[in-house]
Amino acid sequence: MKNFSRFHNMKQNLRPPDLYEYFVDNYWFKSVDLENQKINEPLRGSHKADVVIVGGGFTGLSSAYHIKKKFPEKHIVLLEGACCGYGASGRNGGFCIATDLLDESNTSSPEAIQNNLDVSFYGINFIKKMISEYDVECDFEENGMLDVALTEKHIQGLEEAKDELKSFGLDSTLLLGKELETEIKSPRFIAGLKNPHGATLNPAKLAREMKRVVEEIGVEVRERSVVTRITPGKINHVDTELGDISAPIIVLALNAYSHKLGFFKSRVFPISVFQVATEPLSNSQLEAIGWQNRQGLSDMRTMFSYLIQTKDNRIVMGGAFTYYDNDALCSGNDKYFTPSIIEDLFTSFPQLESLRVEHAWGGTTAYILGQRIPSVGVMGDHQNIYYGVGLSEGVPTTQTFGRIIADLMAGESNAFTKHNVVNQPLAYAGPTNLRGIFGKVAKWMWTRAE
Repeated sequence: MKNFSRFHNMKQNLRPPDLYEYFVDNYWFKSVDLENQKINEPLRGSHKADVVIVGGGFTGLSSAYHIKKKFPEKHIVLLEGACCGYGASGRNGGFCIATDLLDESNTSSPEAIQNNLDVSFYGINFIKKMISEYDVECDFEENGMLDVALTEKHIQGLEEAKDELKSFGLDSTLLLGKELETEIKSPRFIAGLKNPHGATLNPAKLAREMKRVVEEIGVEVRERSVVTRITPGKINHVDTELGDISAPIIVLALNAYSHKLGFFKSRVFPISVFQVATEPLSNSQLEAIGWQNRQGLSDMRTMFSYLIQTKDNRIVMGGAFTYYDNDALCSGNDKYFTPSIIEDLFTSFPQLESLRVEHAWGGTTAYILGQRIPSVGVMGDHQNIYYGVGLSEGVPTTQTFGRIIADLMAGESNAFTKHNVVNQPLAYAGPTNLRGIFGKVAKWMWTRAE
């Protein structure tokens, strides 16, 4: 028994065995009753299409919508390995930040500023369009964002963020000390930046509803269709477990999963992020933390925590970033990280010490080095492979990427196709066998208020 204990402890920092993932204790999945939803039949046999989209997350679904609207005559087939929204799109923190695509380097004229705003706000406005035109239900609440400081150094970061928003003509409010208690009550937070430009939502609901919408406008969606190989060419060939399909145009909407099919292997690598969801808070518990305006909340640490309130008054909190050796994907069920998130939650809100945590899950997102600007564009010898990659946060950004892909496909020249994310070069990510250093640094930084 002694030897077993020593071996067990040694294994604690390693990824769980690489087994298939049958169930994920994801609150968002439970909220859409995913276990009982109809999942589309897989692709079987040989097929042809005009456009094949690989990946059924937000980038893939948005691309499907925008391409079909721009080219209604095209036969578009979307392939998803599990079910639409099963990856990061249905597991994330539920943030909908409107300002993620603002380009600080492009404020040279009023026209440049307006173009920036048009592109950056497109994603959140598109989600609102989905809600108003297609009756999409996704618990959307446009209450803004609140970034909080844990140290004096963080306050400087908030001031810089406020100045950046101001350079685009966007208002925000810096709250210091007691002023912050009008928005949130925590002994840990010493300042905050109140930014009205953002929302929170249920990401799994949005993904499943977007699947419904693209099917309604004529896109063929094949779920349970794991892609095993992509052979680029003038006509691209895509193999799945049970079938294959060819098309002159493909869209890679895989993000952190891209390397599994041989794309962006030296530029983008997967990191795993973990979340928990509490039981619903009582009125007295909500009053104790003073979070009555229900903004998306995140702190200013490098390895930050982020929190939202759900429709039924739970807290969903995420953080605990890690990297698994050899670019392994997160299984979603690595319980090693759950205690650190729970500890972080109750350190921020000791007044909630009796609150139960009911769900814990993880997911895989993408990480890029350098300026960490995601990239969307077109590549390949025949310039017929479109992609969106390097997305580590920003549900609206994925929606905008779908618009940009469709515009690029149409050969349009506008503020979207000229944005700095288009064909953005991605920095070299270093040798795979050295990327484990990132995991060690991330774990160390998670324990520090930096």
